[in-house]
Amino acid sequence: MSASLRLAALAAMLALLGGCAGGGSHASSGVGISGGRLASVEPAPEIGSGPLTPESLLGVAPSALSARLGAPSFKRTEPDAEVWQYGGAGCALFVYFYKTDKGGLASTYVDARKTTGGAADASSCLADVAAKRTTPVS
Repeated sequence: MSASLRLAALAAMLALLGGCAGGGSHASSGVGISGGRLASVEPAPEIGSGPLTPESLLGVAPSALSARLGAPSFKRTEPDAEVWQYGGAGCALFVYFYKTDKGGLASTYVDARKTTGGAADASSCLADVAAKRTTPVS
């Protein structure tokens, strides 16, 4: 990973941590589902072929996400969770996976942050990430 991408990843992670520590007045661009609704189900094995939206990324297995978006540019693994990061044009898309009661990982939250800090529109960032994946490299 290049130094600038590592720096962008670090800046985005710090922005997320700063938002968690704040008094609740920060803007959120994310979408999510509560753990109670997800805990007793198995994650979906695929996203499907329709248009990608932040909501379409919820409740899926990591393999479903990588099938549609490829490998993440950064992945953090915890005992019962994973955070995947994808780089877009001036943004970072984060997908949070948590272990369900049945043992599989399922995505529960999707968020987007500007690489310069602050909330980004999750739909626009996802579109940038998806376009980057389908852009031919010459």
